[in-house]
Amino acid sequence: MSGFNRLDKALEWAVIGSFILMILTVCLQVFARYALPWSPPWTEELARFCFIYMVSLGAGLAIKDRSYVNVDILLESMGPKQRIIMDSFILLMILMLMGLMLWFSIPLIKIVQLQLSASLKVNMALIYFSMFCMSALVLLYGIREFQKNINRLRNSR
Repeated sequence: MSGFNRLDKALEWAVIGSFILMILTVCLQVFARYALPWSPPWTEELARFCFIYMVSLGAGLAIKDRSYVNVDILLESMGPKQRIIMDSFILLMILMLMGLMLWFSIPLIKIVQLQLSASLKVNMALIYFSMFCMSALVLLYGIREFQKNINRLRNSR
């Protein structure tokens, strides 16, 4: 199993785990709100943090599977070679944005490292670290997909 396959599996399991934990937390909150005299104050925060990490870890997989949101009306009117070129251009824009996000996430993490979340008392640097993870994963998978596009262009000649 290659390194990317292992990373894919690890990310898939992390996203699934985060999703399940988020659903269980929300169900607990709903149950407590309607069936118990009190509801735990930390459930909303935990659900939010699970959602943040679920999206952040899933972003790289979305690039790999080409399942990110896009408008493909223009792409469908193009020939195969033009599609690859346009897709490569889009990937370059994504890579530039994620490079900036990676760069600026580091000082942001340093700024919030002394701050704790309100209910769970979790260090907010751990939550903001999701931004670093997302940009690094999207960069990694984006570069890989860009290389695949270059190889497709070379093979189409």
